[in-house]
Amino acid sequence: MKEEIIMERKGEMTKALLGQKFKELVVKKSFDKITIKMITDEAGVIRPTFYNYFRDKYEVMEWLLWEDVFSSATELVKMNMARSALEMIFKKIAADKEYYARVFEVKGQNSFEDMLYHNICNLVHVVVERNPIHIKEGEIISKETFLQYEAMTLVNGIKYWISKHRNEISAEEAVKFYEFLVSHSLIDIIGQDTMDKVIN
Repeated sequence: MKEEIIMERKGEMTKALLGQKFKELVVKKSFDKITIKMITDEAGVIRPTFYNYFRDKYEVMEWLLWEDVFSSATELVKMNMARSALEMIFKKIAADKEYYARVFEVKGQNSFEDMLYHNICNLVHVVVERNPIHIKEGEIISKETFLQYEAMTLVNGIKYWISKHRNEISAEEAVKFYEFLVSHSLIDIIGQDTMDKVIN
């Protein structure tokens, strides 16, 4: 039993090491140029070791997003601490801002943006399970569309912040900025009368 625990911990450490070395490589090089051999060389393990934990480098990226950001954020949401979870997401991303700025450049079928959207969607669903939203049947927008829109808004907010203003705007300021945007419409800002003039 003791040996099993030791082996399990060793495996967790090896997996974490591979993830850390991948992260360091992403900051230095283009994601497309990173090979599995580069990751294993940096970690000081043989290539087959990588495949004990991951299928490919996309899975490393996905695992890191969960481990670094969403595992703890999800726990906070389960404790009905949604605001703290939102802060946690921004703070965790800010802690590795250069890495996250680079992975946002990963496009295509396994894009980082899609991974982030998927995790946020799951988190939003957990929030709604504990705090039902008040959208009646037949309203202009369905519950699912609303949740998807909220997730897309947060993804784009994080992307804009980390890609353009990560060094000027702190995680705390970014959270406040995001909350302001989602709680105010253009009409709130410029007034209904001005909006009517713009439209007409």
